[in-house]
Amino acid sequence: MLPCFYLDRWTLRYNQEKLKLCANITLLYMELWSSIFLEEHDWATCSVSVGIWRRITAESPAARHIAEITYHDKKVYVALGVPHNAPYNEPTSPTEKLYLPTWLLDHLGVDGCGQTVDVKWLIHENFPEASRIVLRPHDSAFYHADAKVELERALTRLGVVREGDTLVIPLECLGNYEIAFDVIKTEPANIVLAQGDEVVMEFEEALDTVAPTPRPDTPIPDVLPPVVPVGETLGGESRIMPDGRKWNPWKDGPWTTG
Repeated sequence: MLPCFYLDRWTLRYNQEKLKLCANITLLYMELWSSIFLEEHDWATCSVSVGIWRRITAESPAARHIAEITYHDKKVYVALGVPHNAPYNEPTSPTEKLYLPTWLLDHLGVDGCGQTVDVKWLIHENFPEASRIVLRPHDSAFYHADAKVELERALTRLGVVREGDTLVIPLECLGNYEIAFDVIKTEPANIVLAQGDEVVMEFEEALDTVAPTPRPDTPIPDVLPPVVPVGETLGGESRIMPDGRKWNPWKDGPWTTG
């Protein structure tokens, strides 16, 4: 993958022509930017310029388009959202830009300030429809609201859900409070298309309510060490005074014998 400062006008033209001519959109180099650089942004989808958006959707205008974004050994999937207008304070660059929500940037381990990434554009037909999804919320506040229907809509907006990922979803019923959900299990595959209300959704116990692992008991040895007798001196000698008292070297002195 070429660093961003090597992507000259020829490379940009090559990317644009490949995007224009390929019926099944293939791999592109794009610059990754945080969606906070946009005046309006969505928590669940990525955004590109109007021109790129039209080229991506031209072959399959009725399809749901999904970006497979790869940065080194990390990968995320995100649905294509509405195209953006010219963002405020947009940095100049010869490459096309892809804007991504902050929580997805964290999954890739980048800050969203122009890193060059590989992007493969897919459509929803490339993924099996989900039949079962098991989630584990990080915050038990989720259980204090009737959020199941809203969560189903949120998963549909995300489009693709993958086992092992952590989704960060703002819930309107909780005042847009963001709750993270670990994706524990998806069926019938480890990456699925979540759409509609026909998906069986299950929830594990929230992370903040899971009891900590108890400390194991200190093992008791089978053989106890011998007890040192009271009155034992450093030399091992035990002195008893004639009246039955234990010898006190400070009171009775070394001149006293038992």
